[in-house]
Amino acid sequence: MSNNKRHWQIVFFVLACFVTYAIYDAFTVADIVAPRHPLFVSILILIADLLILLGAYSYAFNKFIIRSKVFWVFAITFFFIVNCTALIYELVSNHVGYEVYDMITMAAFYLCFSFILVIPTIKHIKDLNKVT
Repeated sequence: MSNNKRHWQIVFFVLACFVTYAIYDAFTVADIVAPRHPLFVSILILIADLLILLGAYSYAFNKFIIRSKVFWVFAITFFFIVNCTALIYELVSNHVGYEVYDMITMAAFYLCFSFILVIPTIKHIKDLNKVT
């Protein structure tokens, strides 16, 4: 096994920990800091996170569970649309008196982190080009 794939396997387990913690946090967070978006957006975020996690797993362990490039492009697009929707809800609600500067900084960090999360899935799409 190449050293590069071992690196991506570690990345997968880190991503899995993030997703697991996000699910736990969604059920235990205090109301004062709870997200302001509706429940259906939270469910869509969970589905999008799981799809991105499946893409990371597929790339890290050379599994081709779903071989459709269209599906993976849709999963990445869906991930960004849902996360941007949740971010817009947070920016519009502006709860707990955050300053605009704080919200913009948080949004920039959130989007950068989202781009990092989809890198393994993008690499998996490139691997599909070699297989199919």
